[in-house]
Amino acid sequence: MISNRLSRWTLPFFGCALVNFIAAQALVVAGVSWPAQSWAAPGTLVAVHLLTIGWLLLLMLGALFQFVPVMTSKMLPSQNLALATLAGVEVGLLGMICGFVALGQGLTVLAHCLPAGGALVIIGVLIAIGDIAAPLLQARPLPLPGRMVLTAFAFLLAAITLGLLMALALTIPSVAPYFAPLVGGVGYHILAGLGGWFTIGAIGVSYKLLPMFMLAPEERGFVGELVHYLSAAGFALALVAGLAQLWRPGAALHALELAGYALVVVAIGLYLFDVVRLYRTRKRAAIELHNKAAIGAFAMFAIAMLLAIAAVATGTLAARLPVLIFLVLFGWLSGLGVTQLYKIVPFLTWIGRFGQSLGRGPVPRVQDLVAERRGAPWFIVYFAGVAFAAPALFGRGPDLFRAGMVITAAATLMLMREYWRAWRGYYATRQPTTPAAPTHFVNKEMTR
Repeated sequence: MISNRLSRWTLPFFGCALVNFIAAQALVVAGVSWPAQSWAAPGTLVAVHLLTIGWLLLLMLGALFQFVPVMTSKMLPSQNLALATLAGVEVGLLGMICGFVALGQGLTVLAHCLPAGGALVIIGVLIAIGDIAAPLLQARPLPLPGRMVLTAFAFLLAAITLGLLMALALTIPSVAPYFAPLVGGVGYHILAGLGGWFTIGAIGVSYKLLPMFMLAPEERGFVGELVHYLSAAGFALALVAGLAQLWRPGAALHALELAGYALVVVAIGLYLFDVVRLYRTRKRAAIELHNKAAIGAFAMFAIAMLLAIAAVATGTLAARLPVLIFLVLFGWLSGLGVTQLYKIVPFLTWIGRFGQSLGRGPVPRVQDLVAERRGAPWFIVYFAGVAFAAPALFGRGPDLFRAGMVITAAATLMLMREYWRAWRGYYATRQPTTPAAPTHFVNKEMTR
């Protein structure tokens, strides 16, 4: 039955994630975070972790709790473990925020909230991985999206472990000498998170969602396999070689790190090529708004990679790194997130509220739960804000950057209103329903 396929906690995950997302943007707009403040400022650290843990981590895990059972045709061991994950990550994030603020104020005792909160986040993540990985490991054969999710989980574990070790080095004097070099390698913590976890995970999820909602071939063939293996090998090589250099710098390790980045660039190029191929081979003639808007996220991803190549070629990578991180964080990952939520929220709402009524009377279509003419301008505004803010970082203009973030934050708030309306069935009550089942919106796996 449809109801058996619905994750009861996925929408609360999305709600918490969106609140964290807008809170992070508010900190930037208020000038208490980078670039108005330094990278090490408490406000910056709070904003970054609201974005990475509070927004993107919860968004990804919430989506996986719903779509892994679809991907594998197997149920999760427990729905309640999703709630435990949500509670652990949110409470842990709050502890980390308190710890960052305490460090900035020199409050040594309260600073211990940082590793304690980090430990809670790790516990929540481990619970999620155990629950989500179980059906993935049981599936035979496991499709490409599922294998990419498992690969992404390995990088997630690496990212949160590095984060916890850095927190211990900053707050526990007795262990600081052992992990102190990691504090100078925060870039590798970012690499494991934004690169290995979020990017590989987002690619894997997109390989499920894009074909599912565009009626395109899900099998990605040799190109998809190359994207998986090259991205995994590239991020792993760059991460291991980079971390080794923190203790033993050397030209050979640096060359290996660059080789890893080269593999990543090739993998991303192949992925973007495959996305174009996927759009062209779709069976649905009209592209729905969420997938039209997602083109903006893919474009931002491509721009970020081109800038990275140019920065490496000209020896300006360190100077351009803030722009690259911003484009990946807000343009690619967050952009893909806000666009896909525009479909996922009404899709899950339809399943939860109307799926049981099929054949018993008129029901709205999934598309009746949104109003694309109202939503479309806000996606344009969102990506326009990102495009306006990014160039400001080249000229070190914090005020211009914050102005761009005002635009992006305003668009995020308006899109949150559209998600809320979809969840409440606001638009469905304002247009006629159809007695026919909306089979063109329902994946067969979801209705088994």
